[in-house]
Amino acid sequence: MAHPVYVIGHQQPDTDTICSALAYARLKQAQGADVVPARAGKVNPETRFVLDRWDVEIPTLIDDAATDRLILVDHNEYSQAVSGAREAEIVEIVDHHRIGDIETSDPIFFRNEPVGSTATILTQLYDEADEAIDTETAGLLLSGLLSDTLVLRSPTTTDTDRSIAERLAETASVDYEEYGKELLQQKSKLGEKQPREMVLSDFKEFEFGSHHVGIGQIETVEQEEVLKQRDAILAAMNELVSERDYAVLLLLVTDVLGEESIALIAGDHVDTVEDALDTTFTDREAFLPGVMSRKNQVVPPLEETFS
Repeated sequence: MAHPVYVIGHQQPDTDTICSALAYARLKQAQGADVVPARAGKVNPETRFVLDRWDVEIPTLIDDAATDRLILVDHNEYSQAVSGAREAEIVEIVDHHRIGDIETSDPIFFRNEPVGSTATILTQLYDEADEAIDTETAGLLLSGLLSDTLVLRSPTTTDTDRSIAERLAETASVDYEEYGKELLQQKSKLGEKQPREMVLSDFKEFEFGSHHVGIGQIETVEQEEVLKQRDAILAAMNELVSERDYAVLLLLVTDVLGEESIALIAGDHVDTVEDALDTTFTDREAFLPGVMSRKNQVVPPLEETFS
């Protein structure tokens, strides 16, 4: 019997990743394809809240995809993909990040747009396929969109995101600003997380030239809750630099309502990061006013400076 194709996001799945896997699997299934939504890591508290709110099951966990066929959503770099992705057959990619290093032996469907969320692109794919979006799927897509754009506050937000958010909110019968505030509260639930887990909860690895770089982000409405554990977090960051041989590890602690971040740093290339972000680190900490997006405001200048 043929194996299904798995729709799967990156290793530290956020709400956009999980909701995109679910929504795209539903679209493909409606078109008659044997497709299953999957995940490459643990579901965070915000995503769990969303799945409970819309009464949707958590996607299947895949530890090793080496023998599988995959549709990748919300990423297109091996360093962020499920274990075994290099050996897997990648049949489609839908993403809104920079184009990375994934290669395929045959041409595939690859949709990449500069919008605030993968959910935004998927809504367009539903439209193009002339498939109706039901209330539950609209709730999932809206959740991914609002989570990734920080309720349309992130600099990654486009007019397309705004108009699609309004439409999805209407279909899902929610006020997107009110619902978005609930999501922001859930984002801040760091709970009983250990410092290492906090660093890795929303974490991506990048290859900038010959440099291996890790960038984590904690989005919160209670920045102080994170910063009071600063020393333990920095110790965890040092451990990760040693274990994984990062040139640098950067952690953004983002105040989603204040629209600013504090960056913590570990590794040897502090001066390179200072140049890239036009900032100064004092005692391994820097204030980044207006910085909310890792993708738009941090990755491009770092890539340019390191490469």
